Amino acid sequence: MKKLLFFMFCLCLAFEANAKNDFIVKIPVDVDAENSVAAKDLAMMQAQRQAFLDVCAKLTSADNVKKLSELTDDSILHFVQSVAVADEKAGGTKYKANLSVQINEQLLKEYLAENEMIEAESAEFLVIPVYQASNNSYPELWENSNLWRQNWRSKGLIKFGTMQIRTIGEHFRDIEQLGAESAIYMNSSLFNQIAQLNGSERIYVLYAQTMPNGDLKITVKNERNKQENVFTVYNDDESNVFDKAIEKSVMFISNMEREARGQETASSVGTINAVYEYHNMKDWLEKSKSMAALDQVEGIDTKSFGGGKVNFSIRYNGSLDDLWAAMQEIDLSHETAGNYYIIR
Repeated sequence: MKKLLFFMFCLCLAFEANAKNDFIVKIPVDVDAENSVAAKDLAMMQAQRQAFLDVCAKLTSADNVKKLSELTDDSILHFVQSVAVADEKAGGTKYKANLSVQINEQLLKEYLAENEMIEAESAEFLVIPVYQASNNSYPELWENSNLWRQNWRSKGLIKFGTMQIRTIGEHFRDIEQLGAESAIYMNSSLFNQIAQLNGSERIYVLYAQTMPNGDLKITVKNERNKQENVFTVYNDDESNVFDKAIEKSVMFISNMEREARGQETASSVGTINAVYEYHNMKDWLEKSKSMAALDQVEGIDTKSFGGGKVNFSIRYNGSLDDLWAAMQEIDLSHETAGNYYIIR
């Protein structure tokens, strides 16, 4: 019987390893230090480093992983999205727990791509450079005097991390509504036409205005969510102010995309803790597999077994009501019990 339970437990671990999010690493820690607080800090640091390198090993070569292992703890912390703690025990000089460390997938892939450690799938962006030469002139888009667009066009396809940035081409002139003013104040109808021709909604309008002192003021607008950022490039009369503005614009686009993804994730993904009373291990495996197959479920993380109960968490998208409705479809009900749910 013990062998059967061990076999079923291993199957459960294998099932979890193939969950939707491959960027979560489960790491048991058992650390001794001068006190339990210091032991916990050390355990967290060691677990985050191990998780980071374990994920990197799935994406890049052993030589690259060796280079990445030389990053400082603070640098590695930049890639850690979250840490979940289970079965925590602390006291005296010891700290023991099971940690689940989640690495930020997009951020890591961008970093590896920028350092030529992976060939990542690139997302293509369209930029629409609108230029106003002075306070007394009108904004320009298609005119030959649009120096801002000319400089963007001269760069060709710009690659930055997992982004590929392309400047709007002449074939977009077929969209009659598209001009300098309509680009700056883009409505949904025009956005949809551009997105259809472009094959993507990743569209940025870059509005450059030359100031009386020669500085360049840039407004960067993400047309999908209308988020804007403004920055100024100072004219030092020694370098091309447009080149500096393009370089900085690319950085702004990258950061804005990262922020947008973070907001979308925060608003659409939640986590609940739950308990399920199983008749046998096979029963739990079948139920967990059914739950994981639901469209509303991003992943299931098993925390502990014992006494005919399994403690686990569910990462879900959308609303909690949608999750319960989907659960009901597979004959599972729920009951609130403090800060967790009982699933039956």
